[in-house]
Amino acid sequence: MSHVIGVDIGTSGIKIGVMDASANLVLINKQSYSLLYPKNGWIEIDVNKVWNKTKQLIDEAIQKIKEIGGEVDAISLSTFCNSSVLMDKDGNSLSTGIMYLDQRSSEQAKHVQRLLGENLLYKITRNRIEPGMYTVTSLLWIKETFPDLFSQTYKWGNLSTFILNKLTGNFVMDWTQASYSGVFDVLNYKWSSDFCGKLGVDESILPKAVDPFECVGKFMGIPVIAGAADTASSSLSLGLKPNDMFESVGTSNVLTVCTKNPDQLDTRFLNRCFVWKNQWLSHGAMSTPGASVKWFYRTFLNEAGGESDILEHLPKQSEIGANGVFFLPYMQGERSPIWDPNARGVFAGMHLNTSKADLLRAVLEGSAFGLRQISEIIEENFQLNFNRIRSIGGGSKNKVWAQIKANVLKKEIEIQEISETGVYGSCLIAGKTIGYFSNLQDTTNHIKNKTIYTIQPNPDTFLLYDEQYRKFSKLYPALKEFFQVVG
Repeated sequence: MSHVIGVDIGTSGIKIGVMDASANLVLINKQSYSLLYPKNGWIEIDVNKVWNKTKQLIDEAIQKIKEIGGEVDAISLSTFCNSSVLMDKDGNSLSTGIMYLDQRSSEQAKHVQRLLGENLLYKITRNRIEPGMYTVTSLLWIKETFPDLFSQTYKWGNLSTFILNKLTGNFVMDWTQASYSGVFDVLNYKWSSDFCGKLGVDESILPKAVDPFECVGKFMGIPVIAGAADTASSSLSLGLKPNDMFESVGTSNVLTVCTKNPDQLDTRFLNRCFVWKNQWLSHGAMSTPGASVKWFYRTFLNEAGGESDILEHLPKQSEIGANGVFFLPYMQGERSPIWDPNARGVFAGMHLNTSKADLLRAVLEGSAFGLRQISEIIEENFQLNFNRIRSIGGGSKNKVWAQIKANVLKKEIEIQEISETGVYGSCLIAGKTIGYFSNLQDTTNHIKNKTIYTIQPNPDTFLLYDEQYRKFSKLYPALKEFFQVVG
C-alpha cells in the first residue's frame, strides 16, 4: 500500500499526517512545544527541539506504515510563516530562530522602508515591511547587533529551510515562504538582486527558491518534497480557486482570498505566491484572536472545568454586547487591518457588574468585529460578495464563537470536516509530485474535505451587532496615540 507523510509545524505543536493514494488521511499524530520569550517584545523558537520532535514523529509514522505492510512514497512539509534562522554549512542553527511576532527589529524595518520606499517595496514584494513578519528585518538586526554571529552564517532561511536541510542536506525555501522574506520578487518567483544589493544582503546566504512541488532531496531513501507555508497548504486542501475565500482559526484568525490578478493585492493584508504559479493568496490576518481565547482560559478559567465546555458554555451567560464590555484583540500588536506593533489588548466598558462571562464574550465578539473589518476590505477590494465562509482550524470547532461570527458578518459559517488542513495540504503536495493525482489544480474530486455542519446567521441579531460594530470601530482610533506613547 502506498502512502505519503505530511508534516505541519505550527506555533505551538507539530502534526504528522499519513495519506493513502486515494487521498484519505489514515493517521494523524501530534506533539506540542513552546515558544521562548527571553525579553519583552522578543519571541523565539528552539529549532533544534522542533527538529527532534519532528524526526521522532516521522520515524514513528514510517514504522507504523511498515507494520501494516505499506510503503512511504514521499514526505512533504508545511510550517507556520515565518521565522528567521541562521545556519552554518552543515545546517546547524547558530542561534534560536526569531519569530514573526518578534518586535526587536523595528528600527531595521524603518531603515528598509526609508531606503527602498513604500512604492518599490510593494512593486516587488506586494507587501509592506514590518519587524519580524518580513524576516529580512530580523536578519539586519542580527547583522548589526551580533556581527560575529552573522559572519559565521553560511545560509539564512526560515524554519522550513532548517527542517528540510535536516531531512535532505540541501538549503531551500519554497516560494510561498519566500514571499514573506522582504527580498523576494513575488511576480517573477526569484530573489530580488536589487533589494539584496541595497540592503547589504549577500545573495550567497539565501537558500534556493523552489516550487512547492519540487523534490528537494531524500530522507532515508524517501523523496522529500518542498511543501508550502501553512495557510498555502490549507488553501490547497480546500481546493481554493481564484475568487474563493476561507477562514482559519488557530493562534491567529485569518481570512484568505485567492486571486489571479496581483493588482488586487492590498498592503493592509499579507500577500504571497500560492502553490500554483500565477495565483496569489491575500491574507487578512489578525495576529492573536485564538491566542487571546487561550490566554483568557489560562488566566481566569483554568480551574473551572474542561476547556471545550467552559469556552462554549460561559459566553452563553452573557448577552449580545457583553454587558457593555468591548475587547481589542491586539495582545501582541496587530497586523490586518491596522498594522500597529504597539497596539495591545484592551477591555473597555467594564463596571462593577461585569462578569467573567461578559469578559469572555467580549473577547469572542471583539475578534469577530476585527474579522468583519477584514471581510469588508475583501469585498470592496476584490469586488466579491460572499454568503458563506468555510472555516478550518481548532478554533473553528467552538460553535458559540462561530455563531457570533456568523451574526456579526451576516454570513453562513461552514465548519470543515478536516481541521488539520495544513497536514492534509502537505500530503496532497507530496501525492501530486509523485503521481497520485494528475489534475489536482483543475478539480477538487480528489480532495476529501467537506462541510460537517453549517452555522446560520440569525437576522434578529443584525441590528444589535451593527450598533456594537460601530462602537468597536471607534475604540482603536481613540487609543492609537496612547499605544504609541506606552509602546
